[in-house]
Amino acid sequence: MNINKAKIGIIGTGIMGMPIAKNLLKNKYDVYAYSRNIKKQALVEKKGIKIIKSLKNFFYDIDILILAVSDTKDVKEILTGKNGLINNISKISIVIDMSTICPIETIKISKKLKKSNISMVDAPVSGGEIGAIKGNLSIMVGGEESIVKKILPIFKVLGEKITHIGASGSGQVAKACNQIIVAQTLQGVSEAFIIADKFKVDKSNIREALLGGFAYSKVLDMHAKRILDKDFKPGFKTKLHAKDLRIAKNIAKRKNLNLPGTTLVNINMNKCKNQGHSEKDSSSYYYIVKKKS
Repeated sequence: MNINKAKIGIIGTGIMGMPIAKNLLKNKYDVYAYSRNIKKQALVEKKGIKIIKSLKNFFYDIDILILAVSDTKDVKEILTGKNGLINNISKISIVIDMSTICPIETIKISKKLKKSNISMVDAPVSGGEIGAIKGNLSIMVGGEESIVKKILPIFKVLGEKITHIGASGSGQVAKACNQIIVAQTLQGVSEAFIIADKFKVDKSNIREALLGGFAYSKVLDMHAKRILDKDFKPGFKTKLHAKDLRIAKNIAKRKNLNLPGTTLVNINMNKCKNQGHSEKDSSSYYYIVKKKS
């Protein structure tokens, strides 16, 4: 298959999926989308992306499928469900799952697809909406090396840091690690700001000083700025970060691991979601830590 001439189909044209589709279109890829939502169909078509309204026809017409959906159950339904990919006539030979889902389930799905001669690559991302728009995402890739090399031109359109982690599921393992680190860093930033407030010290000056030392991180740079500005327009929604931490917690449980930091941020992010911050950026986590202090 000539990747440059392949028909690429996308399911999941939300905060991440839409800019992914637009960047592929800008780079002369033949891009199609499927959505059950009629309003979403009109929005996608306005962006110049072709809509295929029937899922059956969608599977039949495209060569490569990209998923950017919300959760494990969505991926399973699309790929292995009753009306899913493996139960339809299809030309699809490669599935690129850019969602964040359970790595254990990814491995199971990949094995099922393999029996239908379909290769699955898990490729979750970090960088949020801004990274997706700018095409400078960090992409964590799991799958067969030969398939990853074949689709590398697609990844180069979407990201700057592309790392082949290893076999199927390993990209999702890397993403779980990423979400744990981001959340626990948010916990640290929140606690630091609470100390600053207790001493009536300007938090913006604290942040500025810490950005110059070992405490530097993108979380301190970007999320701390959102906290200071009280600007929680979502780059990555709290409800999605809560879902990702739930995945991390479930992985730990299934592998008999005791991860107290992960347990803490999972509880706090879930509270953040349930206490009115679900649709806000996950940096609104600060309010839960502040409330508990």
